[in-house]
Amino acid sequence: MELYQIRYFLALCGTLNFARAAEQCNVSQPSLTRAVQKLEQELGGLLIRRERRRTHLTELGELVRPMLEEVVTHSLHTVAAAKRHVQVSRVVLRLGIMPSIGPVRLAPFLAQFAAECSGIELTLVEAPIPRLNELLLGSHLDAAVVAYVGGSDKRFRYCPLYQERIKIVAPKGHHFERTEAVRLRDLQNENLLFRTNCDIGDFLLESCRKQGFDPRIVYRSAREDWIQTMVASGFGVTVMPEFSRTVAATIARPLVDPDLVRQLFLISVAGRRHETTATLIRTIRAHTWHADTSHAPERPRLIALSKSNKPMQVADQRFGG
Repeated sequence: MELYQIRYFLALCGTLNFARAAEQCNVSQPSLTRAVQKLEQELGGLLIRRERRRTHLTELGELVRPMLEEVVTHSLHTVAAAKRHVQVSRVVLRLGIMPSIGPVRLAPFLAQFAAECSGIELTLVEAPIPRLNELLLGSHLDAAVVAYVGGSDKRFRYCPLYQERIKIVAPKGHHFERTEAVRLRDLQNENLLFRTNCDIGDFLLESCRKQGFDPRIVYRSAREDWIQTMVASGFGVTVMPEFSRTVAATIARPLVDPDLVRQLFLISVAGRRHETTATLIRTIRAHTWHADTSHAPERPRLIALSKSNKPMQVADQRFGG
């Protein structure tokens, strides 16, 4: 049965007059009569008996009338609840992010995006690349910010954001403060605080060994705040992307020999239409990413990681989409 049939029948119950019921429902009398007849066919009997001087409900009509009134009441409550939900609900943008990506460059952009696109609630989900890929393909994320692309994947589209240097971070007053850059081999006699969420951690350890030494690791943690605070306290030095550094009581110098720069991308599922994601991509493309190039090498090497998370060097490689 259809709701309009129920409404027409209930109007007829209230008026016991087909002409007045049709006028009340804003339909023609034949349309109302046909709707009531269809309802009677579905319920298997007459609902109203039409006589010259007296139109009245049958026993079946009296039986189903309160039930059908409940149906209409529930439908009205459902519509009202849905409207209230739509009015108060905020659009949620679920954005994945790799643990090693710091807030310094990205957070101001996201704040600008939120200001320009009011009503959007941003949810950040931190996870490594393989998990971000799974969440994207499973529709649990709308987009993700990643710091490398291990070869283009046709399942995703790529929107370049910005580049950032890999730097040595040391406490203020450290002898590295008097240099413009730090060679990897200069870490040989330093206490190293190792970031376990570092995408190029294995690559750095391997590079140290190729230069003839094993770094003296005195602390390991995935917590960026602990790593940086302990560096500021004089516990040692660390290696991190330049826009991950947030503690002012530290200094940062570019890592050279090797010179390392990584490219950040926003990735989303190719062919999947999501208006909020499309708005985010348009805002990214219109945004000017002001980069500090004062210590940038002439030909930096981009660090990319394969799907197995094994680092590989990619010379001046770009992925677009």
